[in-house]
Amino acid sequence: MTMPSMFYFLIIPLLFYQSLCATRERVAGEITTVSVEHSATKNNEEETNRADHAIDLDLDTRSYTVPGSDGKPWLKVTLDKVNCIEQVMCWTCNDSDCRNCKGNGCSYFSLTVSTEGAVSDLSPVSDCKLGDTVKLVKNGGNEFAVSEIVAIGKEEADCLTHDSTWSNVVTVPELPVVHGTTLTLNCDTDYTNLGGNTATCLYGQVVPTNQPPDCKGTSTNCESGDTGLSPCTKIA
Repeated sequence: MTMPSMFYFLIIPLLFYQSLCATRERVAGEITTVSVEHSATKNNEEETNRADHAIDLDLDTRSYTVPGSDGKPWLKVTLDKVNCIEQVMCWTCNDSDCRNCKGNGCSYFSLTVSTEGAVSDLSPVSDCKLGDTVKLVKNGGNEFAVSEIVAIGKEEADCLTHDSTWSNVVTVPELPVVHGTTLTLNCDTDYTNLGGNTATCLYGQVVPTNQPPDCKGTSTNCESGDTGLSPCTKIA
């Protein structure tokens, strides 16, 4: 079996391929793609082998990718915005990478999710990878074919509460808030914030910008003997 065929069958479990039905239906949570490109088109035959066959919803067409000037064959998809990606074809993503791949041929490929558009420096969201770009690379190979490449995103959800480890933190506006809301992170009266002071509600989680808040009590609110700022509990 050639590698193009092997990779073609790799994506069948996700797309529920039926040989008698060329047009596929979108799957639940599928992220909208804006554009797609690859390292080079096989035999320069754009009509039959071009990159956008990988996102045209037609299971009878395929993009055929060969190495480009960098010597590697790759396919890159740009998404509509920064999404929290849970799955790309047979790869499952977490807050650090997309390495957990199940299916024949996984060892021949690597897949990365990154952010190329303008975005704040957000902390990771658990169980998914933030990004607007998906890149598939065949390791040490000459060519590969893809019928359809699909990214599944985490569902948007309101934020009901913040991280339970953020003691004495007050958000403005107050929780709950809807997905996408920017929040200011303050501390209770007589506490000083030594950490981050902004966050965004993303996919049901309050995600801090740069670093989480760190509310410390002053010496007047701590046990006898404590001085200055320290991680103590406020005393009534």
